[in-house]
Amino acid sequence: MHILTDDELIQLTGGLKQGAAQCRWIEKQLGFKPPRKIDGHPMITWEQINGAVQPESKKSTRSKINWKTPTP
Repeated sequence: MHILTDDELIQLTGGLKQGAAQCRWIEKQLGFKPPRKIDGHPMITWEQINGAVQPESKKSTRSKINWKTPTP
């Protein structure tokens, strides 16, 4: 089991460098709250990332447009 390095975490989170920001990204994108190392960065493994359940995409609550042709 390999714990991600700080450089790997930066790559994973799209350039985020602060531990708290990385944790928020992981919670939002991967759907789980990671434990933190003593320096505040998340402590996760590739197995956790690959096995994470992706949160459901937000479905639009707008009603569909009814494209019926107008009657004369």
